[in-house]
Amino acid sequence: MAKKKGKRDDVFTFPEFNREEYQTKEVRDSKVTIFAVFYAIVVSVICYSLVRMADIGGWVTLIGFVAPFGLIKVLPMFFDTSEFERKNWVGPMFMSFMAWLGFMILLSNPPFNDIAKPKFQQVEMYVEMDGSWNETLEINANTPFVLAISVKDNWEVESVTVTSGAAGLNSQAMDKLGVNNEYNITGSSFYYHYFENGLKSDSYSFSFYAVDPEGNSNTKKISLTID
Repeated sequence: MAKKKGKRDDVFTFPEFNREEYQTKEVRDSKVTIFAVFYAIVVSVICYSLVRMADIGGWVTLIGFVAPFGLIKVLPMFFDTSEFERKNWVGPMFMSFMAWLGFMILLSNPPFNDIAKPKFQQVEMYVEMDGSWNETLEINANTPFVLAISVKDNWEVESVTVTSGAAGLNSQAMDKLGVNNEYNITGSSFYYHYFENGLKSDSYSFSFYAVDPEGNSNTKKISLTID
């Protein structure tokens, strides 16, 4: 069929590629991204300092969420953002937030910081039978025994004490058990107290207190009945 006169097909043509303009834009975007990361580092250091000086963890989190919006005011001081559209701001702001989050997680853990309390785990008792020490669930009156408790920390435990008025213990320091100890207790996180003369038949309440070098502390209470 013959084409109608005066009508022609529209032909799509690709716009001419401007290499120089493309390179300029890519370099600018790369510099903006790197700047956003350094900006996040500065904010992270400020937040870390605030956490160390005062207990304001909630405010620090708020700062982390709000800080990326500060790039809207800061970036124009260092870069030409006159051609920035809304989508051009999303990348640096998101990168800044993720970098801040990553650096804060890094700074919130040892060796930079320790905000976690020591954790108490199992409590075990040992008595000597036939020349060897064995774990037991029952203690007879006036029988020598070892009271051991496992304490762990994400960095290290500074000290563990035990208190029991009925047993005559007042913040008594507990010794840490070595790997090859005389009581054959396995594990590297146990602290113990040896009752050389045992205890009288009664019910006892023990309170354990653990603290780490950063001053984070925790307590645990148990009850023990001597038959």
